[in-house]
Amino acid sequence: MQGSTRSRPHGQATHTGISAVVWIEPGRAVVVRGGDGADVASFEVEIPHLAAITPPALAEVAHSIGDVDRVLVMGTADLRTALEREIVAIGHRPETIRESEASGPVDEAGMIERLRRLR
Repeated sequence: MQGSTRSRPHGQATHTGISAVVWIEPGRAVVVRGGDGADVASFEVEIPHLAAITPPALAEVAHSIGDVDRVLVMGTADLRTALEREIVAIGHRPETIRESEASGPVDEAGMIERLRRLR
């Protein structure tokens, strides 16, 4: 796994009021973030098809998620699992992660609807 690890004091949870939804598939990942009065922002990250250079792209996706209370990860099983591991590796709490095997791709409007249901 790539990415930096940062430690959190054990048992201390942060609450930002912000959630994120991620769609990941071969070739790209789309992140939609928002919450508690914040505007919704979306980011797209290219996911290379070469396994050797995929981890830095997954780290970029995980960092673009930022500090959130909940994150829903959707997409192909292998990339979804790899991204979830990267999210935890950079310091997010595993209990913040939700997953879905939604068939896709999911459009941005659908992702925003799922984001609103996460809150």
